[in-house]
Amino acid sequence: MRTSRQMVMFLLATTAFPAASFAQEEAGQPAEQQTGKTPLFSSDIIVTANRRSESIQSVAASVMALNGEQLENLGVQSAGDLAELIPNVDFKKQWGSKGNASLFYVRGIGQADFNEGSESPTTVYVDDFYILSSSAVDFQTDDIATAEVLRGPQGTLFGRNSTAGAVVMHTNQPTYKLEGKAKISVGNYDSTAMSGVLNIPIVPDRLAIRFSVIREKNGPTTKNLFDGPGEGANDTHEGDFFAARAIVRWDPLDNLSVIYKYQYGLSKGRNGGDSSEPMLQIAGQTIIKPDGTDGFGYNPSQAGQDSTHVFSDGINDFRNKVQNHLLTVNYEASDRITLTSVTGYLKQHKFTLEECDGTPRTICAAYQTNDQKYWTQELRAAVDLDQARLTFGGFYLHQKYANQWTLPIISGTGTFQGHATIQPGDTAGGLVQYTPNDSKVKSYSVFGNLSYDITDKLTLSAGLRWNHEQRDFHETEGLYAHNHPDTGQFTIGGNTFGILVLDQAGMRNLIANYILGPADPVGDPVVDFTDTFKTSFVNYQIVADYKLTPDSLIYASFKHGVKSGGFNNGLVNYSAFDLGAIPFKNEVNNAYEVGLKWQSSDHRIRINPGFFYYDYKNFQATAFTVINGTLGVQVINKDAIVYGAEIDTWANLAAGLDLTFGVGYVHTKVKDVTNVGAGVAVTADRELGSAPHFQGSGSLRYEKEIFDGQGSLSNQATLSYTGSRFVDVLNDPATKLPAYFNLGYNITYESVDGWHVSLYVKNLTNNTKPLQKFNFASLFNTGQVNYAPPRFFGAEFGIKF
Repeated sequence: MRTSRQMVMFLLATTAFPAASFAQEEAGQPAEQQTGKTPLFSSDIIVTANRRSESIQSVAASVMALNGEQLENLGVQSAGDLAELIPNVDFKKQWGSKGNASLFYVRGIGQADFNEGSESPTTVYVDDFYILSSSAVDFQTDDIATAEVLRGPQGTLFGRNSTAGAVVMHTNQPTYKLEGKAKISVGNYDSTAMSGVLNIPIVPDRLAIRFSVIREKNGPTTKNLFDGPGEGANDTHEGDFFAARAIVRWDPLDNLSVIYKYQYGLSKGRNGGDSSEPMLQIAGQTIIKPDGTDGFGYNPSQAGQDSTHVFSDGINDFRNKVQNHLLTVNYEASDRITLTSVTGYLKQHKFTLEECDGTPRTICAAYQTNDQKYWTQELRAAVDLDQARLTFGGFYLHQKYANQWTLPIISGTGTFQGHATIQPGDTAGGLVQYTPNDSKVKSYSVFGNLSYDITDKLTLSAGLRWNHEQRDFHETEGLYAHNHPDTGQFTIGGNTFGILVLDQAGMRNLIANYILGPADPVGDPVVDFTDTFKTSFVNYQIVADYKLTPDSLIYASFKHGVKSGGFNNGLVNYSAFDLGAIPFKNEVNNAYEVGLKWQSSDHRIRINPGFFYYDYKNFQATAFTVINGTLGVQVINKDAIVYGAEIDTWANLAAGLDLTFGVGYVHTKVKDVTNVGAGVAVTADRELGSAPHFQGSGSLRYEKEIFDGQGSLSNQATLSYTGSRFVDVLNDPATKLPAYFNLGYNITYESVDGWHVSLYVKNLTNNTKPLQKFNFASLFNTGQVNYAPPRFFGAEFGIKF
């Protein structure tokens, strides 16, 4: 720990001390004259928060945005990297790997369910296309022109359930100039990365194409201490990520643009293999088990488990393939009217095979598949008048989705969920939870937003969106007996247990050929559930902003956002609770916000604070539970209150010295949440999951020309902090996550000839605290822990032309 502190202090010193002395020597000169480099945050950031291009400082909302140059300099390579730079934005990544579920939380609001059939209240748009699938986000984050995070409900212009906010990204479009770039990097854990961009003009001013590609790999970061045979002994948390994109731009007329984009992505690897942590249910809650042993007498600490070592016997495998087509047509009907059509299609196939208990005995082996395809159509018009700006249009979405979970369950002497399992001397066999489901969603809406300049300083805006949605849903859930011949047996304390370790093909074979029937048709029947959810609702907003000076404005807004209801789906034990609890209602967020946009007259400093208060009705709270011995994720409707503040700061402090800084505070209260621990139900007001009270982030970058102007050397440090928080609304002490900070450092030499070389380190202090936990305490007194990735470091070489 002392070594880490010394390294941090040294690297910060190399960044700050040269900058301070240089500023003293040449204070008072414009930054670009002193270094020849434009300050990183001097240029105005253009955002599309109102579905039109505007300066971030003129948008009456809490928005944090970065352009492509800033994203590259700050080392943003994934959705998680972006979230770390923005206060009051948290991020969860399933297993920490690119190409898996990416869940944003804005001001404490997000979707904790990793099921692809559950939509997030923080919507993601790339090139105006709605990325419905949380595990499709990472494939869109290369060659980005701008990335914006819009805090608060965005239901008027970015509908489709955005009660928490929206993440909006735009890729670089083809230009009529031959240009390109390429990068390659190598690092520890056998990590390699290669990326390239090539822009080709085909017909001057009429036709161009742009290609981009990225490939990233890393070896296992977690050592498996299990020395048994087969794939279960493999080390875990490896990654293999690939994404490619082609964009064709055709401008047949000066006022008509047609852009077609094709995106392909594939991610795979052994991404599971999390550690176990013994847990114990007591009255109304779950705690860490004091003696450190689970229900089988296994002690993870004594076995050598920690954040980078597991002792598990199951198989981990993962594959996610995504294809996306997008056609965008822009027509400038006049100097005042622009018409836009956005037609998109996405197809995805994903499977995960996870050893989800982290022990040398197969307690939890989960196999999940997701198949979905959907298309969207948006038509909109933007009208600019002398004192008014009007945006209106319509949107349609049609999605088909299919999912299934297969969980062979450890079977022990006596009974499991009230029926007999394996007895000593029995033939091979056991139990399996099998849960297929499918849904079809049709949604359409019409929207409009009008901004009117009452005076040259006062502007009023009002918007409205009418939505209609129909969701047809079917799920079959049951616990089945099987007689698979590969079921092994072991004995602890005179009790015999059955285990079953299968790969992907084996899981499919189990369901197809070895199911005997319901384990107990009377005590635990198979539930076949079919229903349709229909809803119509209105989102609306009223916003006022007043320009105090040419460089500052204040704003106030009220936004009424609605997220449509749906069905508890996927890993849910329907037989354990009232079928009437399967559907959940629309949630409503009545959001109040005030804020300030300020920048210095020379635009070298920008400070944007915001304050908010949310009054939620029927908030869709998510809890990861074990009901009657079976794993499940359940959404419940509860009223909630959320309030807080954040401040975003950009500053060019001196010649070549740039600072970003932000801090956020959130207070949450979800009313009357019941936690059942050890058979005792305790109802109380609780905090939202993944809602830390404090978050902060910042970056410090110093850049100076060297070698008589033939190149520049930059030093950059980034820091993010996330306070302690619960994983879900049950607020169990066992699953409370500790505060976490992440420090990164980068030093780069860039030549005027277009090449650069960099040395980088991520997670400099090797802070590997837990980032996610799951509570299985009622199932053999165990739990699952996912730790932060360890320190990564390496070198990068790149070239541009």
